[in-house]
Amino acid sequence: MTGQPAQESLGRTAGEEVAAEVGDPNGPWWVPILRNGVRGRLDGHSDRRGLDILCWSLVAQSGAPAIGREICGGVLREWGMAGLTGDVQLVVSELITNALRHGCRCSSATAVGACGADVQLGMVRWGGELICAVRDESDRLPARREPDFMLESGRGLHLVASFARRWGVLPTFPSGKYVWALFA
Repeated sequence: MTGQPAQESLGRTAGEEVAAEVGDPNGPWWVPILRNGVRGRLDGHSDRRGLDILCWSLVAQSGAPAIGREICGGVLREWGMAGLTGDVQLVVSELITNALRHGCRCSSATAVGACGADVQLGMVRWGGELICAVRDESDRLPARREPDFMLESGRGLHLVASFARRWGVLPTFPSGKYVWALFA
C-alpha cells in the first residue's frame, strides 16, 4: 500500500510541528469532525456556521470509484465549488480505489467486494476549504512510495499529493482509518 507517514497525517511533518487552529487542541478543524462526527442537525449540516457535511457508504465493488466521482461532481456544483471538480474527482477515485484494494481486513487474495466491507466517502466544507475523506476498516496505514512508471499500480498517492493541497491519514476507533485530502 502506498501513502504518507502517519506522523504527517496527524498534523505533523517530519521534525516540524504544524500550527493548529487557535483554541483547537486536536489540530486542523476537520480532525474532530472525522473522529467524532458533528452534533447538531441531521440534514447534512451542523450548528457550526458555514459547515457542510455529507457522507455516503459505497458498496465495495469495482464501480465504487465511478459512483464517488459522480457524487463529488454533483456536490461541488451544489456548493459552488465546480472549479475543483476535476482535481477532487481524480483524488476521490484514487482514495476509493486504494480503500478497495488495500483497506479490506480480508486476505489480499480476496476479490474486491468479496469481503463485504463497504467504504465511506465524506465531504466536509467550511468556508473555502473542502475535505474529502474515504474510510475503510483496515488499520494498515498507507506508505507513499516513488512511482514506478513501468508498473500498472503504485502511483495513486503520488497523484493525490499532486492534486490536493494536503493529504493524510487519521486512524479511527475502534479500527480503520480515514484517508483525507484538503482542497481550497
